[in-house]
Amino acid sequence: MRCIYCNEEKPESDFSLEHIFPTALGGKSIKSPLFKTKKVCKRCNNLCGLYIDSSFVKNFFVSSQESYSRYFGFYDFESNPYIPFTYLGFVEDIKHPDYKFCETWLWADGSRVFHFHNNSSGGFDTIAGGDPRKRKSNESSVAYLLGITNNSFWVSLLLKAFHIQFKKSRKFLTNYTISTCIPYIFDIPVNQDKLIAEQLIDYHNSGDYLKSRLIVDQYFNVRFQAKIALGLGTTLFGEKFAFSEEGDRLRDILWDKEYKKLDDIKPEMLNFFSPSKLALEKAGFVGNFPGSHALYFIIIENSLFFYADLYGESKYLATVLITKNLEKYKHDFIDKYPFGWGYILLPQRDIFIGEFPIEYIIAYNTGDKSYIPKLAKIEKLHRGLDELPPFILKQDF
Repeated sequence: MRCIYCNEEKPESDFSLEHIFPTALGGKSIKSPLFKTKKVCKRCNNLCGLYIDSSFVKNFFVSSQESYSRYFGFYDFESNPYIPFTYLGFVEDIKHPDYKFCETWLWADGSRVFHFHNNSSGGFDTIAGGDPRKRKSNESSVAYLLGITNNSFWVSLLLKAFHIQFKKSRKFLTNYTISTCIPYIFDIPVNQDKLIAEQLIDYHNSGDYLKSRLIVDQYFNVRFQAKIALGLGTTLFGEKFAFSEEGDRLRDILWDKEYKKLDDIKPEMLNFFSPSKLALEKAGFVGNFPGSHALYFIIIENSLFFYADLYGESKYLATVLITKNLEKYKHDFIDKYPFGWGYILLPQRDIFIGEFPIEYIIAYNTGDKSYIPKLAKIEKLHRGLDELPPFILKQDF
């Protein structure tokens, strides 16, 4: 059996299920078989998760939208949802004697976590939390929560997020009292940890602006898009595509970790910081659904593109050419949907809609909601901040 990512023959026992669209973005909620494959070896699956998916998912530009876009309003607040913190980069002004790096993370109400660790060396300084392999140890990091909300509704969700997102860290509550009714275990700061907790409280009370520094890989989405195109092209067209000249080209991009080949290969995909991406962002696309991941296969003449509008904001886009030789391949969807087809994914509700003709979402967004009636029902689930309990109950908190 040959792996579609590394192009090497291996025993069938060396293969595992690959979520082409990452589980961290809601891939487990996708019901379509197009987004999963068992033609990837375990080694490539692990490497792609560690270096390629992480570089895309665990950075400020992609992760920040979970709490600061319409996506937030689609959480099921009655079911005690997990609402993650947003990574904001490194803080230089606060030091810990045992750890080199201090990250700051922001929650929906403005609460912060200060996460100290030694995991961001060796090329992992662009990935939130650093090398995930080093985070498996309970002694690998320490995290301090500086809470803002005093509303018990939000405090319970805040503490749940802190417990889950920093589960392998020693965790301290700097300005909340530990209660026996809290279903999570937090450490009590003593000695050096107590001094740092007091320093963080002093910073909060002073009202001083704390600077953070983001380290960004300007090509962070390039290898990810190559992986997406190679995986989806294979689930659509099989090994004929996977081991074609186009498949080889995508593999070259996928494993080009220093991006030395990009000028020669000229990948037909969207660079996150390119003028074309900014132009597409300004133009918008009538296929988005705010608060969701909109996933489209678009047919233009003899080419098939994959377009993903993450969080439905027309800002966090992935666009990549799968093939420009569509006449070579066959799939029922190509004949069924001459302009393309799409899906709507709301991971925060475990909702997946599709497939549907791409012209249906365009009609929906230009006024005729009868084309996708399920979306009209989903829109009613959204709750604005004015419909939710306030974060602060007293002004003197």
